[in-house]
Amino acid sequence: MKQSRDSISDIWGERTPYLGEWPERVDARIMEEPDRWVQSACVLCSNGCGMDIGVKEGRIVGVRGRAADRVNRGRLGPKGLHAWEANGSPDRLRVPLMRDAKSGELREATWDDAMNAIVSHSKELVDRYTSAAIAFYSTGQLFLEEYYTLTLVGKAGLGTIHMDGNTRLCTATAAASLRESFGSDGQPASYTDIDTASALFLVGHNPASQQTVLWMRILDRLAGPNRPQLVVVDPRATQTALKADVHITPRLGTNVPLLNGILHILLERGWYDEKYVEAHATGFDGLQRTVQSWTPQPRGSRVRDPRKAFGGRG
Repeated sequence: MKQSRDSISDIWGERTPYLGEWPERVDARIMEEPDRWVQSACVLCSNGCGMDIGVKEGRIVGVRGRAADRVNRGRLGPKGLHAWEANGSPDRLRVPLMRDAKSGELREATWDDAMNAIVSHSKELVDRYTSAAIAFYSTGQLFLEEYYTLTLVGKAGLGTIHMDGNTRLCTATAAASLRESFGSDGQPASYTDIDTASALFLVGHNPASQQTVLWMRILDRLAGPNRPQLVVVDPRATQTALKADVHITPRLGTNVPLLNGILHILLERGWYDEKYVEAHATGFDGLQRTVQSWTPQPRGSRVRDPRKAFGGRG
């Protein structure tokens, strides 16, 4: 077995300090020498790291990051390096299990028996309570064809109105806000902005835990020349906050007042490009009216050194 690092104990790997262009560092975990490599991408968080999948006799036997990929430059997080191993796990279910009505024990069943039981019980629920008795809660990790099939089953087949997913709770709300603010549901910035930025402002974002490869990029930038200032807004003392120059810990539910107060200061002091706003922005007068009353009160503000929460570890 070959691996570039133990990503369980060493989550982010060694540092490659930089300014201007993030250096390559190929992370890999290979159990057997593959017959061929297949280009793919890791979809286990929203970072979208490019990766190659090693295949041998129809099985995944290893993964490696793609050095040429502009998102991760060859790096992979713990999920990307390890999650594939579950595919070949000896205790992975290969046949359906059905619970015995009398004993309550799970027993192996045929696919026909399992599907017939699902169909029969679904029909009973619809007949007794209408199709509104059935709900689907899906993930953000499916492919387009899978979403299409799921919609056919739920909407066209069962006729339920209850179809939801984690994308509505996070991605969809972000997309709606991006459309309102920037006219597009895609982020207007790029990860490459981190490579030269003079300041990084993370609001409720904990990449050290949630986007480990993005955090590698930030750590490498912080370790390089002309280090950017890092400001973290989060009520929690996270590993991300540990590296912050300023850690703001707002009371729960006060994130909008905090941001309105910051906007108030920026506009009041003229810390924005007036020509750019005049040429490209709409609704600016409304924004000024909205934040006009949000005057920050410096006394009693909660700005702390997150290192104290970790016993002084830096």
